[in-house]
Amino acid sequence: MSARRLVLYAAWGVAAYVLVFLALAPAAWLAQSVERASQQRLELRDAAGSAWSGSGRLYAHTRGGEFLDLGSVRWKSTPAALLRGKLAADMTLNESPKPIRVELSPGAVTLKDLALEVPGKALGTLAPPLEILGPGGRVRIQSDDLRLEGDSVLGLATIEWRDIRLARASGVELGSQVARLRGAGSRVDIELATLDGPLRVAGGGTWSPRGGLSLSGTAEPRPEAAATLVPFLRGVCPEFRDQRCIFQIKY
Repeated sequence: MSARRLVLYAAWGVAAYVLVFLALAPAAWLAQSVERASQQRLELRDAAGSAWSGSGRLYAHTRGGEFLDLGSVRWKSTPAALLRGKLAADMTLNESPKPIRVELSPGAVTLKDLALEVPGKALGTLAPPLEILGPGGRVRIQSDDLRLEGDSVLGLATIEWRDIRLARASGVELGSQVARLRGAGSRVDIELATLDGPLRVAGGGTWSPRGGLSLSGTAEPRPEAAATLVPFLRGVCPEFRDQRCIFQIKY
């Protein structure tokens, strides 16, 4: 038998082994993998089925020690992706009509058609300074194609914070804001803007695995909302002048 044919047989043997492993591996194995890969920030509970096809419930671990329910999740792996050296699956969260495509390859994760809606409280895990304010409302995370490889992030994404509520500012309406993200390899560039509502926010910054988050900008009330928002902004902003909050966030 030639060396070339031997290598081909070995490759098909490995592919067959992986297929059998996925078909037989319990969903609990996938749950443990999710927890390890997220460094205990995510937890998959009530996992049923197999790593090949199954369901469960996804939770996020907040800095305060609570577990935030992100909703039900279902997944189904795609065998053909193994021929390209990838492990791929279609994942549906909270019965969304369009699944999220997840592709795993050595050292990289690719997310396609990402569209998630989670409680505003989840922002406390993304931006810990917000956690003390008790964020509420809804958060929408969207991206057509996002690739994570080691410390590198490539692709575009948006994070919309809709109908913002803060537990420490009961009755104060802050509208809806958006962060537009551009993954540029070793860093993510961030642009802040307002979607609608009584508060206008503008600014930007960067995030990187080593440098952390750095944001700066301004927040100011529209004239018709000044009576309500000016006292609130004075209370939470370290620098407030000319009816405007000037903020800087670093961690």
